[in-house]
Amino acid sequence: MKAINAIKKVKSHFKKQGINIEIYPPRAGGSYKWTFQHGDYVGSFSPNGHNGYSEGWEDVQVSGFHVRRYNDHSDLQSDYFAGSYRENISQVCESLLPSPAKYSVGALVRGKQTKRAQRFGFAGKVGLVMGATSNSNITVNWLGDEKPNYGYQSFSSRDLEVAN
Repeated sequence: MKAINAIKKVKSHFKKQGINIEIYPPRAGGSYKWTFQHGDYVGSFSPNGHNGYSEGWEDVQVSGFHVRRYNDHSDLQSDYFAGSYRENISQVCESLLPSPAKYSVGALVRGKQTKRAQRFGFAGKVGLVMGATSNSNITVNWLGDEKPNYGYQSFSSRDLEVAN
């Protein structure tokens, strides 16, 4: 991914949720990373084969997508490395600010007629959303089923649709 596209992706992810995020570019004599902070976490990515601040930085490929706490720093003396790496910039953005859930708590949903929904036995069933912690995992109480002993099961939002 090019640096200019990564910057646009970060800005658009946060703008969708009403947050104007500032991205700090690499600087001479300092860190060769683009960094941005939301809450207590810092996301960063590095230019690949370029210093990131001289001419032509827009077309540079980026890598090294990283997330850490703002006050957590690597320590070379003790072999401690702060934070963790992600596969792409979308995962960094989701780590710092998860997307809102597709279905709100209290919404009526129905299981789609997908192979997975049929295999788990909720295809065509109607249920009430009990919890939505992220965009992909929705906790559902299916109508007519007894309350499970170990809590409600989470389902992928891809296998659910709004019940009319």
